[in-house]
Amino acid sequence: MTSAPSPVARDTARRLLAREVAGAGEPESAGLAMQALCTRITENLRRSVGDDGYNALLVRVLGPTDEADPVLLALRSSHAVGSLDAVVAGVASHGVPTVTAALEALLARLLDVLGSLVGPDMALSLLDLDGPPSSASSNGQRP
Repeated sequence: MTSAPSPVARDTARRLLAREVAGAGEPESAGLAMQALCTRITENLRRSVGDDGYNALLVRVLGPTDEADPVLLALRSSHAVGSLDAVVAGVASHGVPTVTAALEALLARLLDVLGSLVGPDMALSLLDLDGPPSSASSNGQRP
């Protein structure tokens, strides 16, 4: 996918991330909340589409970021294909705003890719974004 994420997907991703980090006072807490979100989405997608399907989605979503977003690429684990488990370390290295922007772009592209395959409502369902926010969030609202 080479185009920029749709405004709807970008807004959904922005609201989701804001919900997850609400109440996280320290950068480490925000990083942990964003990591929990990535872990939850990864597990939900792997359960829905399998490991190969998830890895294919991630490759397609990250494909356009090779040079455009080195921070997002740094959030990927160096030891596991399809793993976004370096978020906390990314926050320590790059700061909360930079990592939040990178994850927002990733989630928006993921929503667009999934939406083009199965429709926007099913994409949200596959990500199970209605699930509980991380413990760092306090407002309990949906994205």
